[in-house]
Amino acid sequence: MILCVSLNPAVDKMLRIKKLEVGKVNRASLESVHAGGKAINVAYDLTIQGDKTFLTGFVGGKTGRIIAAELDQRHLDYEFIALGTETRTNMNYIDENGKVTEILEGGHLVDAESERSFIALFKKYIIDSSLCVISGSLPIGLNDDFYGVLIDIAKKSNVPVCLDSSGNALYEGVKHIPNLIKPNLSELENLTKCKYDISKLDEGIEEFYQSPSFQNVMLEDLCDLRNMGIEIICVTLGEKGMIILSGKDLVICKAPKVNVVNTVGSGDSVMAALVHSIKRNATAKDMAVYATALSSAHVTTMNVGDVEPGEVSKLMKEVEYRTYFLRRG
Repeated sequence: MILCVSLNPAVDKMLRIKKLEVGKVNRASLESVHAGGKAINVAYDLTIQGDKTFLTGFVGGKTGRIIAAELDQRHLDYEFIALGTETRTNMNYIDENGKVTEILEGGHLVDAESERSFIALFKKYIIDSSLCVISGSLPIGLNDDFYGVLIDIAKKSNVPVCLDSSGNALYEGVKHIPNLIKPNLSELENLTKCKYDISKLDEGIEEFYQSPSFQNVMLEDLCDLRNMGIEIICVTLGEKGMIILSGKDLVICKAPKVNVVNTVGSGDSVMAALVHSIKRNATAKDMAVYATALSSAHVTTMNVGDVEPGEVSKLMKEVEYRTYFLRRG
């Protein structure tokens, strides 16, 4: 069982709009409303791939009941701590070019008693888990190091942890050495306090790999994270592709060109692909190619967890990649 932790879930509302104009009346058509939040999205994609998941976290109010009802409809197993405050709703405006503007609420308020109840619940389920996915932002009321608390608990039960967050939650969580992290480029820059130039990737993977900006800056920081004890570092680069460092194996992928419909949840599909690959002891190359293809297929659909396996198989053949064995420590 893969334990998926969603402390700050949401109801995600997708609205189609021709062009978002600030300060003016914008008319939109409703595309979809679904239970979301990063870990819930990961659970959707893992379930499609045949993996058994269990969701836990917090929900509250009418929005929380909507989330529970959809999870029941999708036949996902879960147990949440019920809060007296309302779970958030996120608005996603998708323009005619597939570009998404997100308006994300801060989330529900978690009181001290609910925090203690969740830790007890997490301890209950972690012992029967083969792997733990912690994804998303922290809700109001929890300290920045709360993910670190969960990572330490999982480690005591010898359960590997995959962490996907941002800002201080990621920064503090990394100190507790999760097995895998999946920052996007800006999240990695915030984590390392450094800016990276990936423009050479437009010229080709080898040109990017050999560039001083990668060799002397970005790769050094990736190796530093690996040397801390993080086994797999996956950096997503949006439409450009991704980088995976696993031990001394480095894989750089360029994403195939696709018709972009909706990018919401594409990063979560990467996490699901990584977890699915870990469960099957896949090589770093196979993991990277599969994650790139799944993410590329995901952005061609409107709804999260609605990817056709045949499309993923087709795109896997179109992923351009190079593998490197690093001799440096």
